[in-house]
Amino acid sequence: MKVIVTGASGFIGRNVLLRAPRDWRILAIYKSTTDLPAFVAEHRLGHVTAVRCDLLDPDAVTAASASFGRADAALYLAANGDPAASASRPLWDLQLNTVAVVTFLERAAVDRMVYMSSGAVYDGLTGPVTPATPVNPRLPYAIAKLASERYVTFFTDVRHALASYANVRFFGAYGPYEAPRKITTRWLRAIMAGQREFTVRGNGCNLIDFMYVDDAVDVLLRIVADAGFSGTLDLACGSPSTVDEVVRAMACAVGVEVAIRHEGHVEEYIEFRSMDTTVRDRFGGVASLPFDAGIRRLHDFFRHETAPAQ
Repeated sequence: MKVIVTGASGFIGRNVLLRAPRDWRILAIYKSTTDLPAFVAEHRLGHVTAVRCDLLDPDAVTAASASFGRADAALYLAANGDPAASASRPLWDLQLNTVAVVTFLERAAVDRMVYMSSGAVYDGLTGPVTPATPVNPRLPYAIAKLASERYVTFFTDVRHALASYANVRFFGAYGPYEAPRKITTRWLRAIMAGQREFTVRGNGCNLIDFMYVDDAVDVLLRIVADAGFSGTLDLACGSPSTVDEVVRAMACAVGVEVAIRHEGHVEEYIEFRSMDTTVRDRFGGVASLPFDAGIRRLHDFFRHETAPAQ
């Protein structure tokens, strides 16, 4: 199977490269994070070819695709990784989250598109949601993600440039290689450094629905391989926790106590939870690792990463 992975140098991308079947040929596209070739070499990923490409440059996308040949599927992960920043930089966000997607769809030769959308498209809603729920997001990041979903369906149903697609409304994951600003990495590293008081933006009741990255990636790979599926689905555990609960669970998992205080507000305030059963019914469900076990794995990863060479 030949697969293009965009945003391959990011959190999910690196874990996809590590867990994808070794008999897949993968074109791993990255832009600004230049250490991806070294990462591929370090982990002996001989089936992966890392190529630097600006997805906003039509000629660069054409050249990268031509060098690989027509792909069975693309896993499109490239995006603005900071949803809150879209509120102050909507044009920048639109370029990264939508214009780049359309450029890729127009120039890359692929049979199937698996687009990593976001649970943020449910922005403003409360309670249970599914892909059938009417949405009207207000956050620019969520607006751009929803627009990209519709472009994917346009290129499938109207242009017939794609044979099939999946718009995956991803609610989130945590684990090795996530961005340093992410709550699990930022605060777990702080706990390891001795910090015992944490400031939470907002009231701490903002919901987080995420899973250990291995569980998320394994489902994504099954979705990529299932050329017979076209549609939109949620990738979520369906059992979200509040931000405060996540912080306390993180501290408990590594055997410490912390104090939490609150200030300000958050741009992305989540009060919804997914009730979509597509992942369970079509793709075998999510083998969800309990949060305390996942945090211990991430803790071990950081300890190994920072341990002095023997």
